[in-house]
Amino acid sequence: MKKLGKVLVVTMVFVGILVALSAALASWLATGSGSGSATATVHTNSTIASDTTGAALYPGGTATITVTISNPNPYPEVVTSISAGSSAAIASGYNSEACAAANVTTASRSNASGLTQSDNPTVTIAASGSGTYSLTPSMIANADDGCQNQTFNIPLTANLKSAA
Repeated sequence: MKKLGKVLVVTMVFVGILVALSAALASWLATGSGSGSATATVHTNSTIASDTTGAALYPGGTATITVTISNPNPYPEVVTSISAGSSAAIASGYNSEACAAANVTTASRSNASGLTQSDNPTVTIAASGSGTYSLTPSMIANADDGCQNQTFNIPLTANLKSAA
């Protein structure tokens, strides 16, 4: 009987080991299926704000101004171009005289690999950061008298692309 008990214990241990090994083997051979997903962000447009008004303009003269372009996005960007711009008409300017549209203009700037910032030797605007750029507005040689002592707002558009 004693021998039968030992055989029974050894058999039960052996069966237990086989069950454990088959469970481990089954987990090694297990597979799964499904899918993952990611959602792309939506690009938020940048804004352009004037930093300085530059030196006073005069007929035929130029000035250097700086503008700041913001990057509200969670990834770095580069400015590839800033559009040309021209001033709007001022109906009642200096001495109640008019100042016609386009008395003051800026040239466009572009570079497919990015424009260099004026306050930093880089082209990249960090995520949620901003960059400063120099522009050179000029006044036409035969500007209207009504353009004297005026501040000219020049609409600009910047094109940016991801630098991520």
